Amino acid sequence: MLLQFNVTNFMSIKQEVILTAFANANKDHEDNLIQGKNDRVLPVLALYGANAAGKTNINKALTRAIMLVRKSNELQVNSKTGFEPFLLDDEGQKEKTKMDFLFIHNGKKFAYGFAADGFSIHDEYLYEYKSSRPTMIFERSEINNYRFTSAYKHLSEYQHKNTPNKLFMCTATAWNCEETRDAFLWFAEGIDTYDQLSIRNDHYLEFLDRNKDNPKTKEFLLSLFKHAEINIQDYEFESRVVDNPSVPLPPGITIDPSVFGKMKEYKMSMIHQIEQKDGSFKPYKMPFDHESAGTMLLVAYGPIIMEALARGRTIVVDELDNSLHSSLSRYLIELFNDKTINRNGAQLIFNSHDVNLLDLDLFRRDQIYFVEKNYNTGVTDLYSLADFSPRKTENIQKGYLQGRYGAIPFPEGGIEW
Repeated sequence: MLLQFNVTNFMSIKQEVILTAFANANKDHEDNLIQGKNDRVLPVLALYGANAAGKTNINKALTRAIMLVRKSNELQVNSKTGFEPFLLDDEGQKEKTKMDFLFIHNGKKFAYGFAADGFSIHDEYLYEYKSSRPTMIFERSEINNYRFTSAYKHLSEYQHKNTPNKLFMCTATAWNCEETRDAFLWFAEGIDTYDQLSIRNDHYLEFLDRNKDNPKTKEFLLSLFKHAEINIQDYEFESRVVDNPSVPLPPGITIDPSVFGKMKEYKMSMIHQIEQKDGSFKPYKMPFDHESAGTMLLVAYGPIIMEALARGRTIVVDELDNSLHSSLSRYLIELFNDKTINRNGAQLIFNSHDVNLLDLDLFRRDQIYFVEKNYNTGVTDLYSLADFSPRKTENIQKGYLQGRYGAIPFPEGGIEW
């Protein structure tokens, strides 16, 4: 469960911006909140802003951090970290990217962060909250200087196994360090980010294959179709192992075909009940790739959301509303806001242009964020609707479109050509 994310000097983000899932003292929609031991946590965060304001860069920052953790132990000594600083001034290009996380995993609360340039991890730390005050597990500075308290002094044996471009938390975990394991696992399995390309890839077909014998999988997907008023009453899904097709090679080059091994091939058909002239209904099959973009996207979202709700995961989605009707986007949000459905503390963080969702009957004020870029400096800022203290009865959609909260474009004039 993500509690807070801070990022500084990454792409269009220059100064530190803070995305927090801590609920404020407001009593609106109290039933929506995830109740921890000492924290009231928001299950959904929505980010709004103009095109090119930097909304996707929030998603990218989370993605880069998550993937660095997951891939750290695979990096060669000369591999780059993948971080890109703010490039539109001389200072930003020289400064390090800094990211900080506060999260809960397996019942433990951690604070973890690092500062990096394109080649090295300069600073890194991990704390665990065993009480109201954090306990230091390790601190790292100036790339290779490490600090450990007496209780965790045994972690020092792992520092010589680390390299400048790797995260010490990952190196220690790879050597079976229990103190870093749960923090590492949150990045490995507790949070995922998605853009429209990754949502539409074939991972959801792999999920359907793994779960094809679980009746809840089909039940969940069919309920999404029903709510979306899509005329799909059932579907058929098949998978089989086939020879991996060879890749065309330049003339004169040959490769032993056995090196290509095997691969899975998937086939999916959607079953529509169509009314006949006599008033009866007859089932018709349609190949999955003949369905609309919205239907295909819903099938892709289904496994992601189902798994998040079942395992209490945090999912971060770029452009949630892409190809989805407002009512369906709203329904997906309500799944996370509803504690009778979201029983394991799952979270949905997304950005959107769908102003129909800007509704205080759906969101608390601290669940809505705005992303705005300064036209003159190119710097992205992030702030909450709660900063404006709007009334409960205020029309947030109208206020946003009127520019009351910023983060919206106002096109002027014509086009010169």
